[in-house]
Amino acid sequence: MGIRTGFGAVVIGALFGLALWTPARPAAFTQPAFYDLPNNDADCPAGARQIPWKAGADLWNGGALPAYSAVRCTGLTEGDGTTDNTKAIQACLDGLQANRAALIPPGMYYVNGTISLPSHKALRGSGSTNGAQGRWLSATYHGDSGSGAACTTLKLGPNGAIRTAGSSHVQSHVALAGGYTKGSTSVVAAAAPGVAIGDWIIISEKQGDTDIPVSWTGQDGKATWCGVQNNSEYLMSQIVQVISLTGNTVGISRPLYYTFKAELNPRLYLLSIGAQRAGIEDLKLWGSVNTRAEPHIQVDGGIDCWVKNVETFNTPDAAKAYPVFMEYSYGCEIRDSYFHFGQGNGGDRNYGIGFLGPNSDHKVENNIYRENRHAFSQEGGGSGIVFLYNYIDDQYTNDLTSMGSPRANHGAHPYMTLFEGNVISRFVADDIWGTSSHMVLFRNWLWGDETGAFAGYDGDHPDWGFVALELAWGQNYYSVVGNVLGNPSLHTDWNNATLCPAKRDWKSSRQAPVVYAIGFGTSGESPYDPTVRAKTLLHGNYDYKTRGVAYWDGGSNHFLMPSMYYSARPAFFGAFAWPPFGPDVTPITNLIPAQARYTGAANPTAPASRP
Repeated sequence: MGIRTGFGAVVIGALFGLALWTPARPAAFTQPAFYDLPNNDADCPAGARQIPWKAGADLWNGGALPAYSAVRCTGLTEGDGTTDNTKAIQACLDGLQANRAALIPPGMYYVNGTISLPSHKALRGSGSTNGAQGRWLSATYHGDSGSGAACTTLKLGPNGAIRTAGSSHVQSHVALAGGYTKGSTSVVAAAAPGVAIGDWIIISEKQGDTDIPVSWTGQDGKATWCGVQNNSEYLMSQIVQVISLTGNTVGISRPLYYTFKAELNPRLYLLSIGAQRAGIEDLKLWGSVNTRAEPHIQVDGGIDCWVKNVETFNTPDAAKAYPVFMEYSYGCEIRDSYFHFGQGNGGDRNYGIGFLGPNSDHKVENNIYRENRHAFSQEGGGSGIVFLYNYIDDQYTNDLTSMGSPRANHGAHPYMTLFEGNVISRFVADDIWGTSSHMVLFRNWLWGDETGAFAGYDGDHPDWGFVALELAWGQNYYSVVGNVLGNPSLHTDWNNATLCPAKRDWKSSRQAPVVYAIGFGTSGESPYDPTVRAKTLLHGNYDYKTRGVAYWDGGSNHFLMPSMYYSARPAFFGAFAWPPFGPDVTPITNLIPAQARYTGAANPTAPASRP
């Protein structure tokens, strides 16, 4: 496994009699090149559609999360459901040396306070094969007592929660005089920058880039809370670390992801941070009462933190009380976990993972998301985040009349996010609270449907939202390459689908699903904007309406690379087929590990014959 530096390739060919590219071979045959997204750093916005993706522990620990030595916690009361263990767990954490994990023995432990996770420490549960995260046995199964499994459940009371220690704070800012171009590894401050080597900073510019465009105004009004600070209008942002200082020139840890404009007053903000390299591992978190108001896990100002092998259940019916809520954080990794079911699925409730404000270079990989309103939501900025090989199914809203969906954009202005190898029931970038741009969807399977295996689902609900890919007006320069759209094995008739309508007269029902809904308002109130389709790159995506590839924006004489992120099969894939989805693999859809973990499907026994 490695981060992408060189690529293998999979050839586009004639599969199943599809109308795919089949090259004529002249006497002197020239091997086609692999297709790559435009990456001209001088051509923002149209030609600058990717970055050197690197995220999570790939940035700071060689790709593997730290394995801190465990210290068993003592003084805990297990099983009675009334004795609060918050102080005992906190004392265990506080007493650890750096790079140690507080190990909680198997059992059920009541927690009715906030556990604060310090830097360079981890909170770790105990598990066995039976207690491993994966399928929650039923909606009323709260932990492992009596099941024969050996794992740890924290039963969260009215005040129970886990959060990383400390919090973020945006401090001083200084105007930038230069260096704020895509690919740059240094910026020049207009005055003394007021930072030191090792500091974390936010680089941002004011809204108003008319070339994209960038705006916090959406269907429901102005998202004034979005951006670097409330009402600041500084929406597009990137968090980086200061690695060198020469006069007013500030060297930064990552290249800039977009070219900012002098007339939009680009700035450098100093960011105070919370915990660093703190982890939560091998736990079940049960929101046991309906009076809680906090997320299960909150990361505020977290640097290089992680959540691994965690299961959350029954999140509160309160705003921003998500399974995982992250703000002003960098380089964190959320992986191998299972986030599902909330007490309420109304607005701002039960988002599987919510990013608020500036966030950069997080890695979200190999997770299961079910029974959320939105499995993921980027709200108020963010850049360089990657969502890799997650299984997202049975999203639903509070009334079940419309099929739920994760949201690439739910608040202005996230950009340069990579979605690769995921199963996603319905993908949406909405127009509710402003704009987004420069997202990449590569080799995902977008169902435009859902399994429907959850409480309240019946033959009548939902009957709206059967859309595989939905990009609303204001969501520009998305690149959609090598995906599979539609799922004929569930409830929808893809033969009766609409491919890419230019009028909002489509039904989006089970009987008449939609492959691509591009340029409309999310709820239909806004007029159709044809410029969104003109800026969207649709390339090499198989759809179940045409039973082939309908669009080859940019030309078809090429190979498709296996991954935009990895240079080789990721280790956690084991013997699963990789790449799992695309018009050029046989079959065109395969199981990913997260889906197999949920459904209980047997793991493959031999690697597939692919790169």
